[in-house]
Amino acid sequence: MKEHILYSFRRCPYAMRARWALQICCIEMELREIDLKNKPLDLVQRSRSQTVPLLILKNGETIQDSLDIVIWALNTSNPSKVNEFFGQKNRPAIMKIIEENDNSFKFHLDRFKYSSRYDQSKKYFHYKNCQKLINKWNEILAKNSLQKNWLVGPNESIADWCIWPFVRQFKIACESQRIKGYFEKPIQEWLNYYIEHPSFSIVMHKYKTWNNTNIMVKFPVD
Repeated sequence: MKEHILYSFRRCPYAMRARWALQICCIEMELREIDLKNKPLDLVQRSRSQTVPLLILKNGETIQDSLDIVIWALNTSNPSKVNEFFGQKNRPAIMKIIEENDNSFKFHLDRFKYSSRYDQSKKYFHYKNCQKLINKWNEILAKNSLQKNWLVGPNESIADWCIWPFVRQFKIACESQRIKGYFEKPIQEWLNYYIEHPSFSIVMHKYKTWNNTNIMVKFPVD
């Protein structure tokens, strides 16, 4: 295998966090944008969850968890980046807030955003539970305002990288349902940092759906 391969889906927040880390760490690879309703056999066979992101390294090793891809990107790019974005001192707090997002926030976000797939009568129950965590993170950012509004400690960390795609998804869900007042200033400014970042357009570039006949597509986009 000549290149690392990343199976991805543009709008998936887990895939977004993986692509963000790979872009920031300047790691090139082949990107395969998939159709979630028609998944490639290679993805199905290699992934326990049969979903994205899935990173296949040149040596054939697979990395199936988005957080593991983020950490792999840091280690592969430069060991100093591990200390910068995933330092030992803040590591427990970073892992705690990511777990809070991936377990509680994601659970309620799905049931709020896609309420027709679940119990539609509980849509606003799940919205309120999302809002509780949004408010909690907003308070953290407000306290850290003198430190440029990061979620953990005085510097940007992978906690910020891993959570902003989900907060963005919450924003989109609120706007599509004409809900107002869902954000306060600190978390809005924090999210805007990522949406307005030069890397955002690269990470969110639209690729054609991959199949075996496609010409290899590089990520980041040429």
